[in-house]
Amino acid sequence: MARVEDLLVEVAGRAPERLVTPALEALTAGGKRLRPILLVLSARMGEPEERPLLTVATAVEILHTATLIHDDVVDKARSRRGQPTTVATYGREIAVATGDYLFAESFHGLAEIGDPRLVRAFSEAAMGLAAGELEQFRSSRGPVEVGAYLEHIRMKTAGLFRASCVAGGTLGGLSLVQIDALATYGQALGLAFQMSDDVMDLVGKPGLMGKGVGADLAEGTVTLPVIFALKEGDAATVGAVRRVLETPDPPPALLEAGIEAVLATDAINKTEAWAFGEVDAAIEGLELLPDGAERAILEAIASEVVGRDA
Repeated sequence: MARVEDLLVEVAGRAPERLVTPALEALTAGGKRLRPILLVLSARMGEPEERPLLTVATAVEILHTATLIHDDVVDKARSRRGQPTTVATYGREIAVATGDYLFAESFHGLAEIGDPRLVRAFSEAAMGLAAGELEQFRSSRGPVEVGAYLEHIRMKTAGLFRASCVAGGTLGGLSLVQIDALATYGQALGLAFQMSDDVMDLVGKPGLMGKGVGADLAEGTVTLPVIFALKEGDAATVGAVRRVLETPDPPPALLEAGIEAVLATDAINKTEAWAFGEVDAAIEGLELLPDGAERAILEAIASEVVGRDA
């Protein structure tokens, strides 16, 4: 992973002159590096070659960063991980161009490997990301059913987790059955991760999160706990939540009332219970894979996803 960090800096340095600084800031802004870690662990359950492994691990983090930049443009987000976003610092034009450059650079790295299976895995994930973001935008402020929510997070979040694990298994030379098991793990982990994010949006600590508490709700994003609260809350609860969803840029008092209304229901517990079910499915998906340190770490990652601080 230290070598991946070095390669991310190299990628930023190759950007067009006006994009070097914003690309460097975006690629080195921190984050968990979870997707390249998943890829490396998946690959090392087999026998990967080092150079392709580093290239693809770097490519997946570049692709993820590109999606974050474009998400922030769409959401007009001012901060991420406690720092100003690319769009807040450099404006929409530079932010979009930086995201576009990183998308292109990601697939340039994949093309160098010359394995169409890798390109297919990440192109499908990228298409899902775009479709999921569009669906979330269309459905903002509700109403949203649970099935529609699950479909868009499969595309928007879980797809890249899945692609990371599939690409790793491919690079490691694992069997198709084992790669399918990694795909099951990655998708379930991604679903649990997003549900945990939904909970943290309502109960998290602002200093530890990429955005402030209630940011998704304030933007009109209908997450799983919000869906549960709207379905099961009393009239006062539903009214408080709907007022936030229907108010662009809601004032702090209105947002706080909406958050408290959700927290007064069983929505958080139900969301976490669903997420734990996805964690169980993720760990079960690893049973067909070689027993060893890599598998143990993948299991540990899944176990830590729900209830984390950030």
